Amino acid sequence: MQSALRYLLVTTVQVAGVVVTFAFLMTLAFEPGEWRKPDWATDLLPLLAMILVINALVQIVRLRRRVRREQGDLHRR
Repeated sequence: MQSALRYLLVTTVQVAGVVVTFAFLMTLAFEPGEWRKPDWATDLLPLLAMILVINALVQIVRLRRRVRREQGDLHRR
C-alpha cells in the first residue's frame, strides 16, 4: 500500500511540475510580461487542480488493474 501511495504522489508531483513549466514557458513565449503578475499563478490553479485530479484517477485505475492482474496470476499458480 505504501508503494502505491508513493507512486501516486511521485506521478502527481511530476505532472504538476510539467504543467507549471509548460504554462510558464508558453506565457513567457507568447505574453512575456504576464508571468511577473501575481495573478499568473492563481489563474493556473483551476487548470492544475483539474489535471491533477484526472491524473490521480487514471493512476488509481491503473494500480487497481495491476493488483487484480497480480492476484489473478497468484490464483493460477
